[in-house]
Amino acid sequence: MTARNRIQTLVPVLMLIVVAVLVTNVFPFRQILASDRSLDLASEQLDTLRNENARLENEIEALSTDAELERLARAEFGYVAPGEVAYVITDPGFDPVANEPTVLEPRRPWYESLWAFLTGEDFVTTYGR
Repeated sequence: MTARNRIQTLVPVLMLIVVAVLVTNVFPFRQILASDRSLDLASEQLDTLRNENARLENEIEALSTDAELERLARAEFGYVAPGEVAYVITDPGFDPVANEPTVLEPRRPWYESLWAFLTGEDFVTTYGR
């Protein structure tokens, strides 16, 4: 058997070994990283919800006072006490919809997409939410 024949038989065998290693190692590793990331995201979400819950409890306590209710009625509903004069200033030329800029999300470079695939980040953002 010549060296050329050995190389021609060795290359497919090596390619098969590489594919087998990828299938048995990279894909499960990717799922492990994805599950760790989803656990981190769930923990962050829990912390956010706890902070929001604490903020809402403080707001409930504040709304039990007459001063806070009056402040809210004045700010949100234009409440005016007897004897006070209310003024409303409007700008007819203001269009809030036209003033909002359109923001397009930039595409990720290929190497960031590859890294996201290898670490399972794309798996978490696609299926974890």
